[in-house]
Amino acid sequence: MRINSSENHTGEATGLKEKGLFLPTVLVVVAIIAVAYSNTLTAPFQFDDHLYVIDYNRGKGLGAFWPPSGTRYVTYLSFAINYRLGGLSTLGYHLVNILIHALNSIGVYLLVAGIARTPLLKGRAALTSAIALLSAVLFAAHPVHTEAITYISQRFASLATLFYVYSIVFYLKWRLANGPRQRWFFYLFSIALAVLAQKTKEIAFTLPFMLVFFELTLFERGGYKRRLSALIPFALCLLIIPLTVYGHDLVIWGGDKAVGDEVRNLQLKDLHSISRHDYLLTQFRVLVTYLRLLVLPIGQNLDYDYPMYRSITEPAVFLSLIFIASVFSFGVWLFARSIRKGGGYSALAGLGVIWFFVAISIESSIIPIKDLIFEHRLYLPSVGAALFAATVVFFLKDKFAPGLKTSAFAALAAVMLAAPLGAATYLRNSLWTDEAAIFEDAAKKSPGKERVHYNLAWAYQRKGEKAKAIEHYKETIRLKPDKDKAHYNLAIIYQSTGDRAGALEHFKEAVDISPRNATAWYNMAAIYHDMGDDLGAIESYSEAIRINPGYEDAHFNIAWLYKERGDLKRAEAHLDAVIALDPESADAHYNLAIVYIKSGRPDLAAGELKSALAIDPNYTEAALELSRLERGAR
Repeated sequence: MRINSSENHTGEATGLKEKGLFLPTVLVVVAIIAVAYSNTLTAPFQFDDHLYVIDYNRGKGLGAFWPPSGTRYVTYLSFAINYRLGGLSTLGYHLVNILIHALNSIGVYLLVAGIARTPLLKGRAALTSAIALLSAVLFAAHPVHTEAITYISQRFASLATLFYVYSIVFYLKWRLANGPRQRWFFYLFSIALAVLAQKTKEIAFTLPFMLVFFELTLFERGGYKRRLSALIPFALCLLIIPLTVYGHDLVIWGGDKAVGDEVRNLQLKDLHSISRHDYLLTQFRVLVTYLRLLVLPIGQNLDYDYPMYRSITEPAVFLSLIFIASVFSFGVWLFARSIRKGGGYSALAGLGVIWFFVAISIESSIIPIKDLIFEHRLYLPSVGAALFAATVVFFLKDKFAPGLKTSAFAALAAVMLAAPLGAATYLRNSLWTDEAAIFEDAAKKSPGKERVHYNLAWAYQRKGEKAKAIEHYKETIRLKPDKDKAHYNLAIIYQSTGDRAGALEHFKEAVDISPRNATAWYNMAAIYHDMGDDLGAIESYSEAIRINPGYEDAHFNIAWLYKERGDLKRAEAHLDAVIALDPESADAHYNLAIVYIKSGRPDLAAGELKSALAIDPNYTEAALELSRLERGAR
């Protein structure tokens, strides 16, 4: 395919100015996104949302996010602000994610339009404004982005893309602006956005390399020393992510209290537990899947059951490597050809391919990640894919229908592509509106993956559909017998239905796998007590307290058992522990008073009963017991 033929047409196409199409682009993009994501505004928290959004913010104030520190700090801060403003209502989180997607789609237009004004392309591709519009439309409508937008936690990807794209947009504005004050504002703002990108997600690490590539290829030759010196601040940004990940012990990066340490610890664990060689080989196959999803977005899956490949001789790996190398080489060839022969279409198409592979390189190369594939990782790379696709569409228009009015063709292409993609996005989003539906879909597509069944069971459990939850917890355990959380949650369900034997069996399995699960020991103790096995209950409560000395309920319950068995000394010790943990526990004061009465210390008992009544004046049992003591004293 000769991408650069018929590229320099003028006529009515030259009238399509950047400013003239900007407002229509904004309106079209906003309309597409508003419709395609209209059914997600109240979609529930899913998957890692419970960890990264709910659990991480519960009990924390905004003060916990100062000073700025830790990996992915900016995204965590945005979640914290959402949490302070709207609590556990998902509406605010979804509105922010949708707004970010809209801004990113507009940013795609500004990026392509800015590239078109650079010396390499200026005047060489007459339809670049229309290409920019279609690129933005494709990016806005594509269903592969639902995971990055509707899945609240993946604001990590979309927000990093926002800073990444706009950093380049403002860099291009700086290079192309005339007024000195305006130029320096664009330059400094571009640097600030680059810093924010690095503190949002690790995919932003490639941003300085992308800027160097743009500077050296899109602009005039010569003066390299001066030009590259302007990129030094961006090059220094490359230190941010390594220092954040590996330098967390430094005070400047937040020490052990750095924001997002959970992610950092998982990243370091993956680096040391997964073979870089195997991960790289597997990513050749993953990249083919990514490209297929971009071209034909069917069979989307929240949690793929993807195999790890270990040899390049495996046909799936070798053929994928050949295909990926061919696509990348084709993109490089197109771009190099455009530099030599001045082809605007070649430059844009080649740039789109190069962008895709540079942007995907952090998560699909030699840096191992436990999860081999996730659709949200396509969000930033698909900027390049959208540019490539839009360029090819207009190249084909110029090739086969050069007389067709560009404005009419642009509108027709936008409708014909956005309509099916937007409809697919809306349908895919409908699965996110129910806690279980997205995992029901994943279970059909990844029936052999234990994590899918576990998350589906957990969703059913939260919805109160216990029979379905039990079914999928059992399937989880069949696939992974040492899944302690599945045993624990299954035991909780059995306990709630009165199946003590079933609950006890799975609590025992849970503590065999994870002996330091204090809550499991506590629940086992409660079951033993209900079964009349007080010794078993005492033993289990004791283990819970050994693991967690501050387990107030365990102290109280074991004290009650000791009191009933006449072991008043141990009962007193545990009630003292409860009061030390919670001085306002009226029940603890009352029961300690009973221990004192039984051990012949009425004066101490009276004091504890008065404390209980001071805390709860309506505590009838305490009032009656105190009255008996006072009558006895008289």
